[in-house]
Amino acid sequence: MLLFIRIFLVLYGIIAAATGFLGVTASFDPLENPAMDNNHRFISAIWASMSIAFFYVAWNPSEVALFRFLMLALFIGGIVRALALRNYPATPFLIFGILIELIPTALMFWMHTKLLQNGSL
Repeated sequence: MLLFIRIFLVLYGIIAAATGFLGVTASFDPLENPAMDNNHRFISAIWASMSIAFFYVAWNPSEVALFRFLMLALFIGGIVRALALRNYPATPFLIFGILIELIPTALMFWMHTKLLQNGSL
C-alpha cells in the first residue's frame, strides 16, 4: 500500500510541476488582459509549489496533515472540474484528468488511514 501511495504522490508531483512550469512559461499578451495574465501565473506558481509538497510527502508519508490536505485539495478540484462539465463538452483528456483526481486520491486517503491505524507509518 505504501508503495502505491508513494508512486502516485510522485506522479502527482510531476504533473503539478509540469502544470506550473507550462503555466509560468506560457505566452499571454499582458496588454490585452493583464489581470488574466497575472492570475494565470499566480495559479501556476501554486501548482509548482504543490509539487514540492507532493515530493516531500512521498518521502515522509507520516506527515498526516499535509498528506490529507493534498488529497482533499485534489479531490475537491476533481469534483469542481466534474461539475464544470455542464459548461462545455467532455473530452477523453478531461475525463481522464477528473478520474485521476478522484479515484486514486480516495484510495490513497483510505490506504493511508489503514496504514496509520496499523502503525505502519
